[in-house]
Amino acid sequence: MARLIYFLFFYFYSSICLKAQNQEITRIPFLLNDDHIIIQLRINNSTPLNFMFDSGAGGILINKSFSDSIGLKAASERVNTGAVGTHAVSILKGNTITIGDAQINNVNMMRDDKDFEELNGGVEIAGIIGFHILSRFVVKIDYDTSELIFYNRINFSYEGNGVIVPIVLTYNLPIVISTLVINDDTEIEGFFLVDTGARSYLIITSPTVNKYNMIDKIDDYYVLRTDVGSSGKKANVLFGKIKTLDFAEYKFNSVPTVLSQADEGVLSFEGIDGIIGNKILKRFNIFFDYQRGFIYLEQNGNIDKKLFVNVSGLSIIFKKGVPIIKDIIERSPATRAGLKNGDEIISINGQFVKDMNQDLIREAFKSEEGIKLELVIKRGEAKLKYTEIILKALI
Repeated sequence: MARLIYFLFFYFYSSICLKAQNQEITRIPFLLNDDHIIIQLRINNSTPLNFMFDSGAGGILINKSFSDSIGLKAASERVNTGAVGTHAVSILKGNTITIGDAQINNVNMMRDDKDFEELNGGVEIAGIIGFHILSRFVVKIDYDTSELIFYNRINFSYEGNGVIVPIVLTYNLPIVISTLVINDDTEIEGFFLVDTGARSYLIITSPTVNKYNMIDKIDDYYVLRTDVGSSGKKANVLFGKIKTLDFAEYKFNSVPTVLSQADEGVLSFEGIDGIIGNKILKRFNIFFDYQRGFIYLEQNGNIDKKLFVNVSGLSIIFKKGVPIIKDIIERSPATRAGLKNGDEIISINGQFVKDMNQDLIREAFKSEEGIKLELVIKRGEAKLKYTEIILKALI
């Protein structure tokens, strides 16, 4: 009888401990919008707001128009450091953030005049959040189910079969050690930011680019001057390829890479060699465990998908739901088609863009080489113009 009582006690105690060990606090859906993770949260008693979930965000940034609409008042000013520069922000103190069933109290945020991207139908993003979530919970990004799952960080124990990768927090940002090989077979082991807010595969910071003379050691490349990071400042961005990237015991070959030429901001910092962006990260379901200094990566269905390069020579932004061409690259399919920055896309292959969602519009310009797209565009107040663009890889 004593043994039976002991067994029952042990069974129930173990069950309770196991449940407490990986206690799920909440789970929320996310939208993957052009490789940005978009979630909804509430600030104080606001209606749900769209925020980008960004592991590369050391603070919380909210657009001024949204902060004004919910009655937030600035308490002070400070300077925020973005990817390629700094910019002034206002500080909003003592707020409560609610995400699903999780709540974060007494939070300070930064207010900025910068507009963030649009979702389908002209729905706007109010801000960016990262560290304030990741430092308070163990967070799983499940790209298979498009969910963020929050666990109690105190008694969490990873039980999966993924790769366990140590991280160090620098400026509230998760840094890992990874290895890359450039085209002259130089092997570079360095410190890389794991950044879900970066749409790139890989970015190399300017000190590392200069140290290894990387611009002289890549093959084809192109240069674009564009807005980079939360500061909204323009910078020259050089796009090429490196030979391999070793990350989480997985080797990626012929990786499209941004070689930074920034002289300000995170991309100019000594001690950070680069950024591993969401085009790589989304190939894993990822647990962020800041409490123990690890991330846990489990390969998902995206792991062997092809690494794409720019085949159009343009980017697309949305203004009030309308697709607008930007970042035209010289001597690219876009320039050969006569396209210009600011052109409004009316139709693609005979289909009106008003009947297409953002993903379908963007994907049309990411098709295989040799595909011809028939476009109708509008330039300013001029009449509609028909043109054809034949896709070809730029690198």
